[in-house]
Amino acid sequence: MADADVIENNLNPAADALPSMITVDQLAQRLDIGRDLAYTLVRRKDFPSIKIGREYRVLTEQLGPWLLKQQKNK
Repeated sequence: MADADVIENNLNPAADALPSMITVDQLAQRLDIGRDLAYTLVRRKDFPSIKIGREYRVLTEQLGPWLLKQQKNK
């Protein structure tokens, strides 16, 4: 299975019934990364997240395409 297929299968909201937004902790768990790295990602201007009050939420619909774009840019 190609890397792109793995990313799509792991992050496709329809496939895994993810909510439209997830927390930073859920992002870290989902991507198997540390909490600090997850916060670094959500603070990036090009990352699909929004800040609601003091908390960040990740827009799951845009997460898979963002990851694929990062893979192509390496």
